[in-house]
Amino acid sequence: MHWKTTAIIVALLSAPVLARPNLIGTDWQLVSPNTAEPQPTLSFQAKGISGFAGCNRFTGHSNAEGKLSIATTRMMCPPAMMQTEQAYIEFLSQPFQIKTDGKAQQLVLTGKAGKEYRFVRKQDKAAGQNTAATAPVQRPQYLYVSAVRKNCSAGAGQMQCLQVRSSENQPWQLFYGEIEGFTPQPDTAYYLKLRYEMVANPPADASAVRTILERVVFSETVTRSRL
Repeated sequence: MHWKTTAIIVALLSAPVLARPNLIGTDWQLVSPNTAEPQPTLSFQAKGISGFAGCNRFTGHSNAEGKLSIATTRMMCPPAMMQTEQAYIEFLSQPFQIKTDGKAQQLVLTGKAGKEYRFVRKQDKAAGQNTAATAPVQRPQYLYVSAVRKNCSAGAGQMQCLQVRSSENQPWQLFYGEIEGFTPQPDTAYYLKLRYEMVANPPADASAVRTILERVVFSETVTRSRL
């Protein structure tokens, strides 16, 4: 199969057409390495890239130094999905080569030490298919919610985020965003049953998944010790 190199380093993503006009506006689904559903995706725009990283959505744009800067939404997922996402975002944050076959139906990104991510082209959205929007969502159905929030943003207007975990033997993780239908009370811990819905064509800075409260399994008031 004949492959054509599209770009040598990530900095070329800032070029008006990524050195290959036929990539602009295309959407790709990961096929290798094999990961849990829903699988990561990649989309090309004139000034950068975007897609689904395994748990969160991401966008990438070249900064003043020509390095690709990646930003993601911040939702919690099971450890396997978070590991997939971490590896994918780390790969995209380093220089890589882009190769396509002659018909631009298969795509290979090759990074340092020969590490590869292979994709197949998704059907155009105009044809009524959106793989990312219909992929199954594998997220924890039940979550423990701590009675204590933590700061999760810098600056004067610091945001307080929930701390959550899917089992009692896991460390607490910050939960960015909101759980629809859930209004936590101060000094109260919860165990929640949740459901998830994919969002078709969400904004680049928003999550691709809605987290919705089905019911509060139990709650308890936590008394803080005072010195």
